[in-house]
Amino acid sequence: MTKSRTGGANAVRAAIESAEIVPPPSIVPEAARRNLVMLEDGLYRRENDLFWVCAPFKVEAETIDEANNYGLLLSWRDRDGNLREEVFGREMFAGECGELRARLSAGGLTAMSDLKSRQAFAAYLNTVATPTRARVAARTGWHAIGGGRVFVLPAAVLGATGQRVILASGARGLAPFAASGTLDDWQRGVAALVAGNSRLVFSVACAFAGALLELSGDDGGGFNLKGPSRAGKTTALRAAASIWGGAPGFGAGAFIRSWRATGNALEAVAAAHSDTLLCLDEMGQVDGKELGEISYMISGGLGKSRADRGGAARAQSRFRVLFLSTGEVGLADKSAEGRKAVKAGQEVRFVDVTADAGAGLGIFEQLHDEPGPAALAELLKAGTRKFYGSAGPAFVQVITERLAAPEFQDGLAERIGDTVAGWLASHPDATGQVRSVARRFALVAVAGELATESGITGWPAGEAEEAAARLFRAWLAARGSAGAREDQQAIEQLRAFMVAHGVSRFERWDKDKRPNSEGDVVAEAAPVERVSVQHRAGWRRWIEEEDGRGFWRYYMTREAMGEALAGLDFRAAVRVLADAGHITRDKDGKSTVLRRPPGVEKNMRLFEVRSTILGAGVDDLDDGAGA
Repeated sequence: MTKSRTGGANAVRAAIESAEIVPPPSIVPEAARRNLVMLEDGLYRRENDLFWVCAPFKVEAETIDEANNYGLLLSWRDRDGNLREEVFGREMFAGECGELRARLSAGGLTAMSDLKSRQAFAAYLNTVATPTRARVAARTGWHAIGGGRVFVLPAAVLGATGQRVILASGARGLAPFAASGTLDDWQRGVAALVAGNSRLVFSVACAFAGALLELSGDDGGGFNLKGPSRAGKTTALRAAASIWGGAPGFGAGAFIRSWRATGNALEAVAAAHSDTLLCLDEMGQVDGKELGEISYMISGGLGKSRADRGGAARAQSRFRVLFLSTGEVGLADKSAEGRKAVKAGQEVRFVDVTADAGAGLGIFEQLHDEPGPAALAELLKAGTRKFYGSAGPAFVQVITERLAAPEFQDGLAERIGDTVAGWLASHPDATGQVRSVARRFALVAVAGELATESGITGWPAGEAEEAAARLFRAWLAARGSAGAREDQQAIEQLRAFMVAHGVSRFERWDKDKRPNSEGDVVAEAAPVERVSVQHRAGWRRWIEEEDGRGFWRYYMTREAMGEALAGLDFRAAVRVLADAGHITRDKDGKSTVLRRPPGVEKNMRLFEVRSTILGAGVDDLDDGAGA
């Protein structure tokens, strides 16, 4: 008689539950590896005789990354005898390890390519074991590992931890963190020439500030040195790049990246500069349509969501980066090329700074006995070609030592806050947007002063803070107000709409000669025009005052006002315009008035726009902010 399905399932379950639990072996059994042997001259497989598989390599450690994926750290000598190391994830060990063998071959490891050798090579990697462990960091910068905090660079890990830490292979090579010359060399050949020049001092301080982002709790973001060609912007970028690295033959210039790249490419580059400085040259080369999104991505520190081969979501790349950019135009101008409006959040993260220092010397103010700006620029270029990559690690080493004192990190945030408070003492009504930008400038100021206090820069005390304060004041003066950027945009967008369409899209309204609510009388002889109105946005009336002055008053439909204020919070923007006196409120306080234009049978609600909008600027919202 056949057992029931239920009875069979119960029997299986009982057998499983009563089975003895055998722990997995700590290492792969010897029997699995007895046909493979690593000798002094390479890996061999046994098959009645020994057959050579590949040149010798060593398993330095078993690795685990931030996503808890395992791998092996392998070392070998290339064909010129140079020692190489690389981490290979265990996902590459499947099958015959084709991709892994290709990478080892490119790295100079000689191997046989026949089927049995390929199989033996894969079997060895899948069965080899070592008790040594190492952590793999996906990006440069700060990491909490083994109860300690370390700063990871391609060639060094700064700070104390209980185990070896390695930068992931994919993050290596995207940024040249090589060093040349000593810190003293850099101080004499670069830092001393930077002193006294606010834009150069600020740029160098930016390079130090990147290492404080995580410790101060600040988000990423950056600055764009804006000015005409040959103003010295790239000189400032080279000086900043020299803090962290460069490459032989190119100097610190090799650390500078170009804006001429896609958002996806810049995502990987940004991750490779995490907690250091991302130098981006010539913003004019980037697509204006992409610039806004790229700035959000870089400053937000979060890459795009992507799917793996199976369709599941892959982990997004994360990083913290401060960037320093150069360009002949600013964020708004470049975005306009791509017909994109700049959002207030973008301007907070991407701050335009005028490169010209106002001394008639381009980016310079102090020439250090050189005959002119060009001579000093050449001297700095020569210095950054020879001396680079020492100041950044020296600064981080000081920070890691100070982190042993718990009060250091709290004191850092307090110091930044005090700097912001001092700068904005005369602007008590400054908006959150302005305060966010002020905090980023303050972070740079504090970083520069910390580097000076630590003996890194050789500058006098206060040099970095004064440079940052000067540039912040210049930014605030160019902005024109400490108010919300969206308020300024409301006026600017409506003014631009009226200037562009004031004649072509507003039908003349000169039939009604009755006085309006303010006692003005519609003139009988408005200026003669021969314009055909298309895509009507509203009407316009010619108003003549008692002193003979005349002006147009505009009446816009709800749809036209929405078009003019596209991209803004409509209600908030209308309120700003009404508060500034550019839109007339009715007796009940509404932002629209009841009017009956010519050819319309009934009254309709329209926005009454005063001609003051045509002369409106940021001063209409001035809250006391000054340069």
